[in-house]
Amino acid sequence: MPRAKADEPASHRNALNPQRVGAFLDYLRVERAVSPHTLTAYRNDLEGLTEFVDLRCGAVHWQALKLADLTAYVRQLSGLKPASVARKVSAIRRFYKYLDREGFCDENPAVYLEIPRQENRLPGFLTIDDVLRLVKPAAAGADYPTTRDAMLLRWFYSTGMRVGEVEKCAVTDLDFAQLLVRVAGKGNKERVVPFGENCRDPLKHYLAQREAFLLEKGRATGALFLNTRGAPLSARGMRTIVTKSVEAVGINYPVSPHTLRHTFATHLLESGADIRAIQELLGHSTLSTTQKYTHLNADYLMRIYDECHPRA
Repeated sequence: MPRAKADEPASHRNALNPQRVGAFLDYLRVERAVSPHTLTAYRNDLEGLTEFVDLRCGAVHWQALKLADLTAYVRQLSGLKPASVARKVSAIRRFYKYLDREGFCDENPAVYLEIPRQENRLPGFLTIDDVLRLVKPAAAGADYPTTRDAMLLRWFYSTGMRVGEVEKCAVTDLDFAQLLVRVAGKGNKERVVPFGENCRDPLKHYLAQREAFLLEKGRATGALFLNTRGAPLSARGMRTIVTKSVEAVGINYPVSPHTLRHTFATHLLESGADIRAIQELLGHSTLSTTQKYTHLNADYLMRIYDECHPRA
């Protein structure tokens, strides 16, 4: 028999319904501090599974689903990108792990649900020359949006922060005495990242313009980057700024805020930075996530090998 909650009506135990998914999402938000973007993705993924099960099996208990049902759902996702399918499988596995721990099912059918093999794609990054074309100060006397765009590009490349982290960044997170910024990373894990001498003067100039801009708009906010209304700049707005800036300087390959993060890590590695230091700066929880940067530039690695290995 399923280990149902003692205070839960029998008619609602293990039902395939939105309430169970809602409780799971509340758990992720409150106890695991999962980001709003991840919560939305998980909700959509589990709603997709629910719709599939309703059509295939009718209304059943979550615990009545078998590995074959979950596998059938994953198979019909074959038209999606492997990374998207992998995320959906991850959502299902995490959901069933929660149900099992909370006593809503005796057996976990998702334990053996396989994640499709993904392409081993290496993250893109900019060359030094293209960084110099893209990351440059705004012209003297430029208006606030122009100065903001220039500072935003410099900020992404100088700190390696995720777009969601920059979205949450506040002026009070800056430490000019030590040239550091406090970063609230994934799962609300906090780290400290240098922003460097190269950022200090442009950042001070930007903050002065930001203050004048807020005064003009009659707004008050602690967000580091603002939109044209004086409200915090969204992640979508940041991506748009990066895309337009890339087009404006004639770079003819896709560049996103995440590309600038990859560029930050790659250039550090190529300059001899220790990979564990890069892991700390990026806020990666495991070293394996950072190790992909060791595969980015085969020519560079071969040059190091030739120069340093005794038997090269």
